[in-house]
Amino acid sequence: MIMKVFPHGLGEGDKPTRYLVRMDYPGREEKPPEVLRGDPGITRALIDSIDRRWKFTSGVLAWHPDDKVSPEKEEEVMDAFERVAFAGLEPDQRNILWVRHNHAGHHELHFVIPRLELSSGKAFNACPPGWQKDFDVFRDLFNWREQWARPDDPARERENPPKKADLFKARLERWGKEVKESGYDKAREAIHAYLKEKIVQGLVSDRAGILAALKEAGLSINRAGKDYISVKDPESGKKLRFKGSIYRENWTPRTAEPEENEEEGREKTRKIIARLEQELERVLEKRGNYNRKRYSLKWADIEQQFRLVLPEKQEALNHDRNGTDAQPVFDPIGTERERPAGGLRPEAENSGGQPDASPDGIAGLEALVHRCQRSVRELANRVDEIEKRRVERETAPAPRMRMR
Repeated sequence: MIMKVFPHGLGEGDKPTRYLVRMDYPGREEKPPEVLRGDPGITRALIDSIDRRWKFTSGVLAWHPDDKVSPEKEEEVMDAFERVAFAGLEPDQRNILWVRHNHAGHHELHFVIPRLELSSGKAFNACPPGWQKDFDVFRDLFNWREQWARPDDPARERENPPKKADLFKARLERWGKEVKESGYDKAREAIHAYLKEKIVQGLVSDRAGILAALKEAGLSINRAGKDYISVKDPESGKKLRFKGSIYRENWTPRTAEPEENEEEGREKTRKIIARLEQELERVLEKRGNYNRKRYSLKWADIEQQFRLVLPEKQEALNHDRNGTDAQPVFDPIGTERERPAGGLRPEAENSGGQPDASPDGIAGLEALVHRCQRSVRELANRVDEIEKRRVERETAPAPRMRMR
């Protein structure tokens, strides 16, 4: 399983929600998308209610075609994802839409999250910059538990990413459109083939050798990161970026690893799962503390602040009408039951004998009712505002085209 967060997040909510459920897409006639959680209409309305520039976060959890994901395992994965994404928040403080896709030949769970904390209206980003640090723990834990294909498995690492890694080109191919190879792609393939030949000949065996071979080919190093190298052609000034196993900072030629027996493999897996479970708990605690502090609930202390105060239970005594202690009346034939000894003592201004409710408790209850009524009115006004904006957009006249 891999996780991707798309670089989208601007504009109206119709675009991300409609893409997930639209049927006029190659392959979806035979394998239509299915909404698993949430409601596209509600998610769209929440996104449209945001006045800020960034309005939503979207992404996907995708599996290798050989991996099998049952509906029960889907529920478990979505629950764990939401625990990380919304740590410290209550269910009524956030919103998420989950849609299953199978038309691409493998299992996918797409998600859309409005960048909005619902109780306060503040901005909320479930996947901020650097999200990989937290969500990789969630991803790795499931991959090791379920023995799903891992993106960090050295046996699956590729020397050069395939062309399908380009999402735009992959989408064009899916629509049946021809994707012509550009000069940029041809130059990258030629340079990569040149480096592979150097490696096969034994002339390059580490990152320093890769950089030296690129300089020998007449290219200048523009930038060298942890998992990529960017070069520039001095004559044309064009820049080329390379990613893959041989461009990593700690790359060395792959050697055959000693095989481990089945028992050693199980023990290794058990230790890794235990370590990841502990790391996930730390992630949840860290994110939960931050979210609880930033998005504290307004109604968290209401129960204590406006608790209805009832009088304490009186001592069990038997009283007559004048408030003096009375002795039980002897009834030899059992025609009348003895009065219970736990009668209530009437208050000074309450001749009916019923206990007086605390004035503080009544005032607190009234204040709670008024606050609830005000919250309902505010919510209704917000829904009216969203609907008004939608009607204005639909009825607005198209802009006139200026003739030149």
